Amino acid sequence: MSDPIIETLSYFISKIYVYMGSTVIIGGVLGGLANIIIFLSLQIYRSSPSAFYLIVVSLINIGQLLSGLLSRVIFNIADIDWSESSYSYCKIRNYLFQFCAVASPACLCLATVDQFLATCSRPEWQQRSNTKTAHRLSAIVILIWLLYGLTYLNYYNLVVSTSTGKSTCIITNSIFSRYYNDFHVPVLMCVIPLLLTILFGLLAYSNIRQISHRTVPLVRRRHEIQLTTMVLVQVVFNIFATTPCYIVLTFASHTNLTQDPIASVKIRLAIAITTCLYYLYYAVNTSIHYMI
Repeated sequence: MSDPIIETLSYFISKIYVYMGSTVIIGGVLGGLANIIIFLSLQIYRSSPSAFYLIVVSLINIGQLLSGLLSRVIFNIADIDWSESSYSYCKIRNYLFQFCAVASPACLCLATVDQFLATCSRPEWQQRSNTKTAHRLSAIVILIWLLYGLTYLNYYNLVVSTSTGKSTCIITNSIFSRYYNDFHVPVLMCVIPLLLTILFGLLAYSNIRQISHRTVPLVRRRHEIQLTTMVLVQVVFNIFATTPCYIVLTFASHTNLTQDPIASVKIRLAIAITTCLYYLYYAVNTSIHYMI
């Protein structure tokens, strides 16, 4: 007989993914498309390297919502999990998810660094902020993370449980699994991007506070202040939206979830809540630009 606590918590887990997940996907995709249209339609943004980085971030964020969260929502609505029935989907979904998970914060870091350079008082530093450099750096970052993601194509596989007969899409290499849990998630996805965005975000904020004392055209001053505000809001929201998910996933990866079913479902509930918050970061980042 099933434990009523487990049944109740499992019900809430499903509803969190269905209702919160659906809202995040719809709002994020529509906001991202609107954000891209606005940045491409205004001349002042088309010539801005920071705006270009934010366009790239918006495109990657839409891909992250569709590759990562959409399958969870469909599973909880229709009880269909393609990652457990399709060998190709198992690999491609995790490849796209891992690419977007590292490429988006990397491009946000570039946008933060660019705003620091653009708002510097030294002309030689300002000259390093240009669209040609932005195009090249974005292409390099995307290429690096696309190649990095090839390891996930290799190590993610469908494994059939001998006790239940159910297929699960997991990392099948124990060494790579430890690398993923101990370095990729907490360090590569969380610590490094956060430290870089916080550092250069604070430096850009310091430059903005001084920009009013320099001889700068009014239109350019407003433009730089607006773009810097966009980037800083993203950095702050990134900290509060993604950090809880990384903490919970890191804790879960070092915990045996098979010993206590109630503790297991409680951790699953925490993962569901923090996962939706994690994807909310991608949704808000795609729509926050034109709201400021």
